Amino acid sequence: MKKYLFIDGPLGGGGAERVLIDILRNFDYSQYSVDLCLLCPGGPLEKEIPEQVNVIHLWPSYTLSFRLANHLSKDLGINCLLKKKLRDKLEDKYDVVISFLEGMPLKLHALSGLHGRHYSWVHCDLFKFPYEAAQFRKGEELKMYEQMDAVICVANDTERSFHKRFPGLQTTTRVIYNPIDFEKICQMADEENIINKLFTVVVIGRLTPQKTIDRVVRLAARLKQENILDVQFQIIGEGELKHELEEQIRELAVTDMVSLLGFKQNPFPYIKAANILLSSSMAEGFGLVICEAMVLGVPVMSTETDGPREILQNEYGLLCQHDDESIYQAFMQMYTNADLRRSFADKAKKRVENFRVENTVREIYKL
Repeated sequence: MKKYLFIDGPLGGGGAERVLIDILRNFDYSQYSVDLCLLCPGGPLEKEIPEQVNVIHLWPSYTLSFRLANHLSKDLGINCLLKKKLRDKLEDKYDVVISFLEGMPLKLHALSGLHGRHYSWVHCDLFKFPYEAAQFRKGEELKMYEQMDAVICVANDTERSFHKRFPGLQTTTRVIYNPIDFEKICQMADEENIINKLFTVVVIGRLTPQKTIDRVVRLAARLKQENILDVQFQIIGEGELKHELEEQIRELAVTDMVSLLGFKQNPFPYIKAANILLSSSMAEGFGLVICEAMVLGVPVMSTETDGPREILQNEYGLLCQHDDESIYQAFMQMYTNADLRRSFADKAKKRVENFRVENTVREIYKL
């Protein structure tokens, strides 16, 4: 039986973590054995891990011992405590080892010293948004990627950006698209019947700088200035910028138009009930939620970043530039043109067939 080890941080509510859950839900456990090594427990998606997966927590929480190990590694380049923890927790028994996220999961993977074949996933544009760089000392991240047999990028543009970030990389890279679990999405979308009385824009993502959800709040304020008042924005997600966004919503007087709904274990009824899904990110490796909306027949509007550009191609959804005026003009196209929305939704259902979860899992079996 082929044995896999996946390494990740705590399973928060982000797209990459949901991708991992979808992969694990679709593994053939009669043929493959899977261990999942997590930094610590407590992420909201952990309850969705299939029971066949053996979960290993390196620390019980962000304890003093973790903070010390992280400080020594990140600030002083001393990795002995991280290596000891990995030796204590992991057996050297795997055929394939996969770090499924940038940053700390990559570092833990590279320090593990495990045998087998080694792969690391890249989910975002690390050239434009090197959010993980602070985790490494100078030159360390490149060396760790070069320990891998291959680096897996979730889109072709993500791969190109990765090579821009690490132009001297000797390791092979390849693309495996993020999986879309059609059956799960459609089933969960029917678990709750949401009825919206206004034209509804749903925005899903962590409340972090990368997602630039402040653009959405400014869009709402512009609409209010134009006396377009039959629109509501539902923002689903948690993150470090929550309080700043709440303050911005109050300052721009759009509390009646913009709702921060927090993290939702099941966001699909909200997507299904929306008129459009809006992605406002400054950088997006794939754009999982875009494909999920496409499955549900909800038209998509997105700022032009790597993943959305590759998925939508301005044929299966509407792309726009990043400035406020471009976002406003694109929104008005979607808002005023029901035929355009229907056309995008119909074409998108065919396009998203390329990303079925079965295809992705077959590629992982080949690693």
